[in-house]
Amino acid sequence: MRTKKQLAILAALGTVTLAACGSKTDANEKNFGAALTQYFDKKGDLCLNTKRWPVDLNEYDVRLQKTTATGPGGQMAALEAAGLVKGEDIEVDVMGIMGKPTGTKAKVKRYTLTDAAKPFAQEREVSAIGLNGRTTEKQTDLCWGKKALDKVVKWEGPMKLGDYQEASVTYLYKVNNVAEWAKRPDVQASFPVVKSILDAAGTKPAKHPIKLTSEGWEAKGLD
Repeated sequence: MRTKKQLAILAALGTVTLAACGSKTDANEKNFGAALTQYFDKKGDLCLNTKRWPVDLNEYDVRLQKTTATGPGGQMAALEAAGLVKGEDIEVDVMGIMGKPTGTKAKVKRYTLTDAAKPFAQEREVSAIGLNGRTTEKQTDLCWGKKALDKVVKWEGPMKLGDYQEASVTYLYKVNNVAEWAKRPDVQASFPVVKSILDAAGTKPAKHPIKLTSEGWEAKGLD
């Protein structure tokens, strides 16, 4: 018969073993799923990539509004029909190569965001390098949903190179908080990527690389 001291030792060893089995550095579905969830929490916003407002369309772009849905004119027409932007005809100065007015005017149709767009507008500061060196500007994009992990399907690896380890994880995703305007046929026709992302949710596997860090597994591109 085992003594109380022996039973205590066995219990302690069992606890250590269980802790080891649950290590955050293990290559398993739980850890990879947590890494992808962390990535989508930070990088999962789905936006239209229309970052410069207001949007000015020249006469040629305006003429193509009804025939080219994916062109700038077609996109603005779809967003205006959804109530997110408003267009007005104005005249603007024609700028020269050095960014100075040439003294002539041009007719454009200017689109600005409406109050209805404010809940979907996401502002970021972006660095750019131009004639004046490195500058920082604010860009506003319209975001229509949030990508999230549905489930891990499989993975390849991890491949090891010295202390470095990396795996390729295949997963299915879902889209949360989809804006009603993103479901409109005219918006999806003008922004085909919206429809393709929604159609692939839960059905089309995607891949993402995962690397091992001192804090456990982390999706690449998180920084």
